[in-house]
Amino acid sequence: MDVKLGLGLATGMFYHAPAGTALPTDPTAAIPNTWTHVGDVSDAGITLALNKTATNLKNWANKIKRVIMTDHSETIQAPIMDTVEEALKTVVGASNVTTASGVITVNLSDGDLPEQEAFLWVMKDGDDMMMIGCSYGQVSAVDNVTFAPGAAINWTPTITAMGDDGFKLIMKEA
Repeated sequence: MDVKLGLGLATGMFYHAPAGTALPTDPTAAIPNTWTHVGDVSDAGITLALNKTATNLKNWANKIKRVIMTDHSETIQAPIMDTVEEALKTVVGASNVTTASGVITVNLSDGDLPEQEAFLWVMKDGDDMMMIGCSYGQVSAVDNVTFAPGAAINWTPTITAMGDDGFKLIMKEA
């Protein structure tokens, strides 16, 4: 299902596009056709982690004079509550999902990570519209999946931002 509504009308949506696709610049405008709807994010929401490792540089008196960042990574965990072809292709890689005569078959055992893509999430904070995304990202892990009666099946990939740009938050205040 492709949702191409203006962002003021639909929130909690997760999209992907080919790696290198530019992020939209206005969270209240329609999403460009280059982006494909992956699925809805569960009510758990997305979790952004800004992981930074720093080293203290001390002078001869053993006083901290500077702090330098020695490593950093940015990840988002996003529980997708739709078990549909597009969500499965995103989580395990398109090459591991085949569809024939309306039957979807997923190879869950392939050891390769999905290819890099651009990722975008749309959300609302009060009356403010916002989106967060990256032009280059890769699914680097997938949480355990629980199949239980009366519960939605959530596919929760961890997406790592790649390259120099990382994740961008784009917000428009009401």
